Amino acid sequence: MTQKDRNLGIFGGLSEVKMNELRKMIIGLDTEDLRRLTLLINDPEAFAEEISELLPHSLKLMLERDKVSYAALIPLVEEALKDSIRKNPKTLADILFPIMMPAIRKAVAEDIKEMIDSLNSTLENGFSPQRIGWRFKALFSGKSYAEIVLSNAYIFRVKQVFLIHKKTGLLLNSASDNQNPVAKDADMVSSMLSAIKDFVQDSFDVDQENELSTIKVGQFNIWIEQGPGAIIAAIVEGEAPSLLRTVLKETVEKVHLKQSYDLDKFDGDVDTFKKTDPFLENCIINEQKEKKKKKPLILIVLLLIIIGLASYWTYRFIEKEIRIDKLEDALKAEPGIIITDDERVNGKTIFEGLRDPLATKPRLLAKANNVDTSEVDFNLKAFISLDSKMILQRAYAILQPPKTVELSFSNGLLFATGEVEEDWVTDAQKKYPFIIGVNKFDKTGLFILTNRSKVEKRILAIEEYFFVFKYKTVQLNVSQEIKFKNLIDEVNTVLDFNFSQDSVPVLVVLAHTSYDGNAEANKNVAFDRAQQFINLMINAGLPMEVLVPKTDFIEDIEEAYPVRSVSFKVIYSKPEDL
Repeated sequence: MTQKDRNLGIFGGLSEVKMNELRKMIIGLDTEDLRRLTLLINDPEAFAEEISELLPHSLKLMLERDKVSYAALIPLVEEALKDSIRKNPKTLADILFPIMMPAIRKAVAEDIKEMIDSLNSTLENGFSPQRIGWRFKALFSGKSYAEIVLSNAYIFRVKQVFLIHKKTGLLLNSASDNQNPVAKDADMVSSMLSAIKDFVQDSFDVDQENELSTIKVGQFNIWIEQGPGAIIAAIVEGEAPSLLRTVLKETVEKVHLKQSYDLDKFDGDVDTFKKTDPFLENCIINEQKEKKKKKPLILIVLLLIIIGLASYWTYRFIEKEIRIDKLEDALKAEPGIIITDDERVNGKTIFEGLRDPLATKPRLLAKANNVDTSEVDFNLKAFISLDSKMILQRAYAILQPPKTVELSFSNGLLFATGEVEEDWVTDAQKKYPFIIGVNKFDKTGLFILTNRSKVEKRILAIEEYFFVFKYKTVQLNVSQEIKFKNLIDEVNTVLDFNFSQDSVPVLVVLAHTSYDGNAEANKNVAFDRAQQFINLMINAGLPMEVLVPKTDFIEDIEEAYPVRSVSFKVIYSKPEDL
């Protein structure tokens, strides 16, 4: 009997199978269960893997039963994240890539939008024929002016798009436009792109963060957008706008968001990536200039002529209406005219109403407002206006005052001011009752001239005459001869040299000289000048008895007469003293 049998005691005779059945009956575990339990006890990694599926459920139950709080778990989670970031920041970046990139791109898009608005504001100053055409296109297409400019500036075509696994360099999927089927050996293309990317990073010691984004091959450009697990490569012909870069970024993000697990667990099976066809086809963008069509020049010219004629007719019509409206306002504002109605007959405006005979003629108002008589007509019946201006105008027409009299009217009272002869005042008092609207005539403001006052006023006019001569000469030039004749006529009209009167007017001829030099000699020369001028007046028919020569020095008088001049003064003297 072996030691093992002795240890089993009474069970030593049982076989292993029987022993296993007995053990399972007693403790509910067979040999395999005991072996697995022993492994879990002795191997922490196996134990951790075993409870990993139960731990989240257990943690959830503990939170629901308040056996543990969120506040107690937060420090543990934060510490775990910090430790993970310190060890490998790329892992967290790969996890957040599908979420953070759209948010970052949205912020960048806002900045770009502001840039486009600024560009639009700058481009508003362009006035070339091409830009003017773009402005009309923007006006009728509903697009902004900046979008039209960009669409004409960038002409491009995306021919093919490849989705490449980043770690292995294998082609996962591809798409192309209708004119360019997918390359026969697309796997080779993807391998070459991966090789070029690795070559650039290895040969030029480029950081992983600074990844290859563009390759130029002849007339083609290869635009590359890289994600944590996949790469998008677009074959572009021509100059593409930055919008294409945004489309590629969005495609990479969508692929990682939808098939992140497939990228991480990629084992060479590319069939699962057929789901990315819509994403890749969205990258096939074509933008080309429209083919220039032959413009119908005759129709365009005809249309321009029609538009020009319509614009000219509209302008003339509106301009005519404005002029006629101004004329109507002028007619309504004119004293003595009342407009009651206006109508259009055969293209002509006819104004109807009333007009005082003394009011301004309507056709003169039409001419002043640049309205032709062929455009308007007037049907105005006569009436007597009681407007103050019309009553005053009627008073002037009936009384016919001289220029020295001014009339004014207020509240039925006609005022007269100024100088006038007595005969006019007498005549005005007889006529004013016939002026409709005038109730009373006020002459208190008039200065009525008698015969004496009239003569005195005319004498003052004579005394305003003076003549200037050269040294020791009294010869009249052409203008002085006319002036001399007027003086003689004035003297004969005003002065009455009848010696039978109590007093006779005497005309003193004053010769002016100066104290400069020999004053006495100057005085003699001046006196001789006065005597010679008197001789001219005697020859003109004036009586010698009423002409008296006299001299004075300009320094002694207040009037500013020139040297060697002759002036006049009228005085009255008794006939016997002459």
